[in-house]
Parts: sequence; C-alpha cells; structure tokens
Amino acid sequence: MLYSVMPLEFVYREQTPPEHIVDYVYQGLLMEVKPLTTGKAMIVRLINPPLDCYLDEKLAPGALIPFQQ
Repeated sequence: MLYSVMPLEFVYREQTPPEHIVDYVYQGLLMEVKPLTTGKAMIVRLINPPLDCYLDEKLAPGALIPFQQ
C-alpha cells in the first residue's frame, strides 16, 4: 500500500509508455518536437536557444512547425 500526497501519475511515471519525441533543428535551433501525421510537428521544448527565442510566439511549446525527417 502506498500513502502519498503526490498523484499516482507522478509516482508511476516511469511505467507509462514514452511519447514519440525527437530532437529536431529548425531555423538553427535545437528543440524537442512531437511529429504529427500532417507533415508538421508540435514543439515540446527548446534546448539551449538564445534568450530572445523564449519571447517568440512561433517558437513557444505547443506551436506547430514544418517537419521533414
């Protein structure tokens, strides 16, 4: 039996299958994206970009970008 104030999703996170997330370079920026079936990808997170990139709505997590493998 487990007594915790944390939700079970956090406790058993390692047991859930990982989503298909890949590293991708777009406009010279390294980011993690989730490929979609429409030829686009959804940005998950930016990896070490210049600081002004965080203010660009087109590069925000959840934004769609063109994707080619």
